[in-house]
Amino acid sequence: MDVGIYKGAASLAAYEKWQEAISQNIAQGSIPGFKKTDVAFSAIESDLTSIQNGSNSVQGAMPSASPRISMAQGQLSHTDSDLDFAIQGKGFFQVKQPNGDLAYTRNGQFHVDAQKTLVTSQGFPVMGAGGPITLNEAGGTIAINAQGMITQSDQQIGQLPTYNFSDTSNLQRAGGGFLIPSDPSIKPQKVENPQIVNHSLEDSNVSSLTEMVNLVSVSRAYEASQKVIQTADDDADKAIQTFGNTGNG
Repeated sequence: MDVGIYKGAASLAAYEKWQEAISQNIAQGSIPGFKKTDVAFSAIESDLTSIQNGSNSVQGAMPSASPRISMAQGQLSHTDSDLDFAIQGKGFFQVKQPNGDLAYTRNGQFHVDAQKTLVTSQGFPVMGAGGPITLNEAGGTIAINAQGMITQSDQQIGQLPTYNFSDTSNLQRAGGGFLIPSDPSIKPQKVENPQIVNHSLEDSNVSSLTEMVNLVSVSRAYEASQKVIQTADDDADKAIQTFGNTGNG
């Protein structure tokens, strides 16, 4: 069995992961606070003995792709909405999902539901220091200071904390731009000195131009790997025909 074919196949699998990440970045790049997925490539030593069913161990460096979420800060854009909050620096807002689990987001584009509860665009309650934040029935101008204290008509109605994780590489996507710990036992820490900006939203850290360039690059790399596999397969076929004819002579 030609090791080159396996290396080519491993390259195709790695490029497919890259293409999937690019597609996700482009599709969700307009969501405030969205964090793009980067893909790191490496070569790992692999033992192909079990694949080839031979008596000799064949070693080879196989291409591998490792997706990871980039936590780079996006630019802050000013808005006219009292319920648009952005985080300057590290940290996440905490929300409660329909199943009761907590999730984390940098998207501070909030709304008020029929029960006067502060919610995300999906309708998930935004968690304050003592639970979901409820606004006054009478209404009034809403504001938030840098430390997360929310006021309505100059009356304090709740505290909006932000949370961070000691190792953000342990976070994984939960859909809708939300992040959750890969291990439920991992707990976040409350940010001691948050910097929340009112009337602002954090843009995603996706560069549409960069992603389009990456899309072209991965397409070309994928085609090159396909040609490598085809060439190795053709060479193997020619070798079989040559040695087969020699053996029959």
